[in-house]
Amino acid sequence: MKQEKRRIKPWARWTAAFLALAFVFTFGAQSWITVKISAEESNAAKTYLAQQTDYVNASRLERLRTKLQTLTQPDGLKDYYRLAETHIAAEEYTEALECIQRCLELYEPEYGTTLQAELLLKEGCLLTILDRADEAEEAMEQVVQLAPGLADAYLVLAQLHAGSGDTQALAADLESYLELQPAAADMRLLLAQLYLAQGQGDEAMKHAVWLQANGGAQNTDVAGLFTGLGLAKLQREDTAGALELFETALSLDDTVDSLCYYAGLCCLLLERYDEAVDYYSRSIQLQSTLQMSHYGRGAAELMRGEPDMEQAAGDLAFAAGYDGADADPVISAQAEDLLNTITE
Repeated sequence: MKQEKRRIKPWARWTAAFLALAFVFTFGAQSWITVKISAEESNAAKTYLAQQTDYVNASRLERLRTKLQTLTQPDGLKDYYRLAETHIAAEEYTEALECIQRCLELYEPEYGTTLQAELLLKEGCLLTILDRADEAEEAMEQVVQLAPGLADAYLVLAQLHAGSGDTQALAADLESYLELQPAAADMRLLLAQLYLAQGQGDEAMKHAVWLQANGGAQNTDVAGLFTGLGLAKLQREDTAGALELFETALSLDDTVDSLCYYAGLCCLLLERYDEAVDYYSRSIQLQSTLQMSHYGRGAAELMRGEPDMEQAAGDLAFAAGYDGADADPVISAQAEDLLNTITE
């Protein structure tokens, strides 16, 4: 929207500066990045079955031989296990479950706990796939008691607890998994996001620092994590701490939405006005948070030792007249009031 050019009031600078800072405090906490935790797109139960079932990974000739061997009536554990593999490969999970449960009935202690744990894990995976969550969780709890070093069991439990919304149990599952698989950056990122969403900033920070130091996850995702941690500090009015985290995020990926804006806001609140103007300018260049970035840059410009009043007025006019999809009428009104203070 084109704004009518206004004449700057030469005496208004200090009054405007005071109002600018007051307005910044009112709108600074209005925007917030929400960390969303959702179940993984990949299915831990199906992934385990696909990776650990010999028939699925066998050649066509090996599959044919196995299929021929299962045409006769199975009578032993080995026969039912082989038949379960053919059903898993065909995604016939109900039939596969019946075979695995028959294996468990035929299991003898002399076969060893390793086999028992594997059978229970496959039973739990199949029950998970068949949406029989309570039974699946019972089977998986038996697995971790028998074989606490079996990392895949914790991933399946995590899938179950994510589905039920039990975030506390989900966090415990992921912690157990990471003790066994510390290099699993994708799971570490998920856990850090979960802790952040639960307000456990210290726990989230521990994993964020690990991800920054060791890599393995997309820089954009880790930058988003540090941004969320910075916003949490900003909400607690730890502005210097927030800025440090925003700068860490910027070192990883400076294109995260609203990141430069928030860094500018911190600098403004810390009275580092030149840096604030620079950050707001970067945000505007990225076409991010345009209304608030122009408003913030206008406010920061007014606070500088030798302000460019024309620049400040231009930014405030933009914010006041902004009509984009994300326009905030409160910011528009504040920008208009401040603009009226410095122009006539």
